[in-house]
Amino acid sequence: MSRVSARDALRYATEDDAIALFAVILGGWVFLTVGSFALAGYGFGLMFALGILASLAGALAMFAGVVGLAYKLLVDSRRAVSE
Repeated sequence: MSRVSARDALRYATEDDAIALFAVILGGWVFLTVGSFALAGYGFGLMFALGILASLAGALAMFAGVVGLAYKLLVDSRRAVSE
């Protein structure tokens, strides 16, 4: 197994693709948090419906971001091994 310098790891983590995926994960977390606060209210009003939508959108965004980041790491690691 080869060693990776801290500079190379930081450069890889701050590429445009990785930053976009991190932003999707962070945005999903924010939506999930806002949705859970909206769901904490009592009753089945408009805030409850918006809370459900925000929670579902946040969970989907977090899932998509994590899967996208894992796929990017897998593809890049396979590309590095084959070179």
